Amino acid sequence: MRLDCHCHTIYSKHFLWGYDSISKPRDLIKSAIRKGLDGIAVTDHDCVKGSLATKKIAKSFKGFIVVTGSEIKTAKGDVQGLGITEDVPNRLSVEETVERIHDLGGIAVAVHPFGNYIFRQGVGKEALKADAIEIFNGANLFNHSNEKARLLARRYKRPVTGGSDAHSTREVGNCGIEFEGDPLEAIMKKKVKVFGKKNSMADMARLTYKKFTRAGKWRILRKRGKRF
Repeated sequence: MRLDCHCHTIYSKHFLWGYDSISKPRDLIKSAIRKGLDGIAVTDHDCVKGSLATKKIAKSFKGFIVVTGSEIKTAKGDVQGLGITEDVPNRLSVEETVERIHDLGGIAVAVHPFGNYIFRQGVGKEALKADAIEIFNGANLFNHSNEKARLLARRYKRPVTGGSDAHSTREVGNCGIEFEGDPLEAIMKKKVKVFGKKNSMADMARLTYKKFTRAGKWRILRKRGKRF
């Protein structure tokens, strides 16, 4: 089976763009199926609402797996909670965030631990405090970011994941894991194979343009007291 472990929907909020993804849950599922995926993990920024909505919609697509969760901003960088159905407060320490994820029955993944983004950062070597390390992130601009994560996981023999970090339907399925059985159990038992290719620069540029134009509309409607 194949699953993209890192996807975002329109429920993923952003202080600048308003909404950090342009993918509606149903469209994300349809795109994933077209690309031969058996499932996706939806981990919107600091909220599980999008993953719960996607899981509900997925009931109409027989056999399609949706892993719930969120991508949580810690005091150091981002940690992904897989398998959780409640929000985790942001800006806690990495240790506290991992503990909260465990309390909710999920597993903690250090996503893009060496990624270099303007607004969101990785946890660096504190990735070792998480249960697993994302060793291939499709949105990482530089190959060495994924390579450093891979080497860290290999050196300390840590469980691994991979994901496209899709913020549009064009990117979903570019990266992920191959596994059998339950995806979270497979990750923790190190019985996954990570596959992937980087998201194309053209798709990322297209995404940025669409988010920029959406942001203008979002700010106008918010000022008028209307919902986007």
